[in-house]
Amino acid sequence: MYQKVRFFLYCFLIIGLFASCQPKDTFDWNAGLSAPKYYGATGPFVEFYYHGKSIAGASSGAGIDQGWGITSGGYVGGDKYKPVPDSIAVNWICAVDRYYYEAGIKLPRNKMLELFQKKVIDSYGVQQEYSLIVAGMAPGGNVTIWMQGGTGSTEICKFKAKNKGIWKDKDPDYNKYIKEYRNLSDGFKESFIYWKIHGIPYSVWEKGEKEYPYDIGFTTQEEDKRDYSIAIAGYTKDGSIIYSNEDPIPYIKWNENVKLNVAKGKKLPVQFWMRWHSRDGKEWYESQIVLPTNLDKQLLKFQEKYGNNIFLTVGMDKVSEDKSYTFGRIWIENFKEKIEIMKFRAAKFNLEKNDFEISQYSLPKDFVFPKWQGREPIEFPELDYWQEK
Repeated sequence: MYQKVRFFLYCFLIIGLFASCQPKDTFDWNAGLSAPKYYGATGPFVEFYYHGKSIAGASSGAGIDQGWGITSGGYVGGDKYKPVPDSIAVNWICAVDRYYYEAGIKLPRNKMLELFQKKVIDSYGVQQEYSLIVAGMAPGGNVTIWMQGGTGSTEICKFKAKNKGIWKDKDPDYNKYIKEYRNLSDGFKESFIYWKIHGIPYSVWEKGEKEYPYDIGFTTQEEDKRDYSIAIAGYTKDGSIIYSNEDPIPYIKWNENVKLNVAKGKKLPVQFWMRWHSRDGKEWYESQIVLPTNLDKQLLKFQEKYGNNIFLTVGMDKVSEDKSYTFGRIWIENFKEKIEIMKFRAAKFNLEKNDFEISQYSLPKDFVFPKWQGREPIEFPELDYWQEK
């Protein structure tokens, strides 16, 4: 009996010694890539180093624009457990201006090590281990590094990559191919429209974008349609994609003020995409809603006067069954006040033609298209839109 006890004590001692010998700066993480929505990166590459040795990397042979801070798929390399990196190398081609960027810098390793040890609280309030180090690549050579775990994300640093010139500028075959591809690609057509409306906000990737204390809600004038499916996504100035804090989106009665609390803030959208349809799919509306350029000032003024727990509420007016569209409106509101900030038009999907008969785009009053600041002139596609008078 005594020998068995001694044997087990010996085993526990050995296990403890092995555990104490494990590196305290080694964690289970992977490399990730990111680019802003509509402002993509072509052929992005990132490699992380520790003491001059490559420990992890990621790359993509295609372009990415999945949304700022959202990780893209692609090739990922490295061991499962790796040291916290002390430096990074990146390169990519900017889809907006075709400039080739590259950089190599030191990382704030002590800060990152501390974060790995502390873990992160995600958007559901759950503690998660950091599992990704993501490199975001944006126009102007702007790079942001995040550490992510679950839905939790922490910005580590920003830096500028060096502009190495126009990619294959002297290659006539490549230039011809790119010109033809841009003219034929549906993805580029969609991006061109977005650039025409919102321009290229270079400074937002240098300075970062502020978050505001609000959430997104929905309402309809027709109570018998409140069970229709609703989806709303917001595109922010820096190319992030935002949603309501809640799933499903909170429903607010048409003639009542919202009586809900806002648990956390988010960046403000410059454009909403909205889809609203019946459960059987026989009635279907979509809209691309360009929001007022002074939305930040309107929200802060509202907050100063009426307090917090603010909602941006998207509302659908009563539907005209015989028309190829319907109208809606957007409010800033809380339990004290409700202020309409704009109207919009939503296009109805024609089931027989399997298409929309009119444009989905709506612009706010007095909207002015920004001056184009890209490297070269672009022949923007014609944009049909509805605008409130």
